[in-house]
Amino acid sequence: MLRMWMRWHLLLLAMAGASGGVVAAEQLEYAVKAAYLAKFASYVDWPPAAFATPTSPVVLCVVGEDPFGPLLDEAAAGQQVSGRAIVVRRLKSIGRDAGCHIAYLGKDAHADDLRGTGTLVVADSGNGIINFVVKDNRVRFTVDDDAAAKNGLAISSKLLNVALSVKSRSPQ
Repeated sequence: MLRMWMRWHLLLLAMAGASGGVVAAEQLEYAVKAAYLAKFASYVDWPPAAFATPTSPVVLCVVGEDPFGPLLDEAAAGQQVSGRAIVVRRLKSIGRDAGCHIAYLGKDAHADDLRGTGTLVVADSGNGIINFVVKDNRVRFTVDDDAAAKNGLAISSKLLNVALSVKSRSPQ
């Protein structure tokens, strides 16, 4: 199911690139990234203490510049992860107590304070647990599974199998 979902989004991005519209391609790039962000939660297990109650929402934060606008809200609307809604928050900066389960780092945002917090850090810059990469006009991603483990996160093999590359966990 993940592969079919990814192919559909990649096809949209490829069509935008073929049309020659730079603005349209960028909008589709961020629409695909927004869809990924809303879906990543389904493939991550957080530590039990990450949620206050069994029905607490998954909090998806955009930190710094927000390139998504309403696209991320639309992608997250109605999504459920193990009975939890996905709530989108936008923050200028982030600290250890921000309450974010997923943090997308916009330009100039940093994740140094999030090490060991149980937060799935997603970035375009390469300093996240999941890093977006545009390759051959397709939005792809890499995964640092070692950093995920250090944050107490378990990423499903289904997501790892479709990543462009995976940095494996260090032996314990």
